[in-house]
Amino acid sequence: MNSQYNYIQKAFEITKDNLILVQPPVIFMIILSFTLAGLLQQAHKAVYMIFLVANILLCTAFFAGWFNMIKKSISLNKKIEDGIIKTQEEKASASLDLGKEFFPGVGDYFLQMTLTIAAFAGVYILVVFFSYKAGLQILPHPHIDMNKLYAAANSTPAEMQKFVYGLSFDQLKAINIWMLFMGLVVTIFTFATMFLFPALYDEKKDPKELFLLAPIKAFNRNIIFIFKHFIGSLGILIFLFFLNTVLSVLSVIFNLNIILAIVGLIISFYFMTYAMILVFLYYDTAKLK
Repeated sequence: MNSQYNYIQKAFEITKDNLILVQPPVIFMIILSFTLAGLLQQAHKAVYMIFLVANILLCTAFFAGWFNMIKKSISLNKKIEDGIIKTQEEKASASLDLGKEFFPGVGDYFLQMTLTIAAFAGVYILVVFFSYKAGLQILPHPHIDMNKLYAAANSTPAEMQKFVYGLSFDQLKAINIWMLFMGLVVTIFTFATMFLFPALYDEKKDPKELFLLAPIKAFNRNIIFIFKHFIGSLGILIFLFFLNTVLSVLSVIFNLNIILAIVGLIISFYFMTYAMILVFLYYDTAKLK
């Protein structure tokens, strides 16, 4: 437990000392808001598909560059701990230099990241689909009119509340069982792929190697790591779930006015960065043990 606390604390310090890592998600979300607006305005299917593919590739390019910056921040932290970088000026300069690692990361990992995200999404869809099919065989059916549910969900909170109050006890029980079941499926999948992207960046590039194998090899290293460090990995996941739950509760307060909403948005970007640093840090450090 003390070891896990050290990782949690160190990840916080790396995030605090390298706030430049928070900038890419902020800039990316601003750009994405414009590109998605353009996507939603397209009436022609061909143009719509072009915009959709462009948005997907934009996302993979962002993750390729941002994860490379995070990976380099872990290496920077090692240099500081080893005394290679000592003065505050050197630390500040090295931290700012992390921004220069974004585009090299895009160039080095764009193809691997695109394939890995596509494989990740494909496997996730299959897992959810077959879990749903299995649930139909073993779980009670809520017997809900889906058209009414969609209408209520897209209406006012009062209409949704009225719809829920109209359900019987057995229907509410069945819904809770389904939510618990699907939540468990998603949690297990999240845990099983938790270190997929750190594992993708763990491999030294070989020009002769077929990059199509990158997702398979990354997933293999990810699974081996989880089996070797099962308890520690589970502890990291539980901690991140706990933080996410706290932020979800606080989001109710943050939405009270525009000032609090901005504060909540800043905290969410910081948490997103901290979570990825913690995952990369734990993988990068624990794999050596």
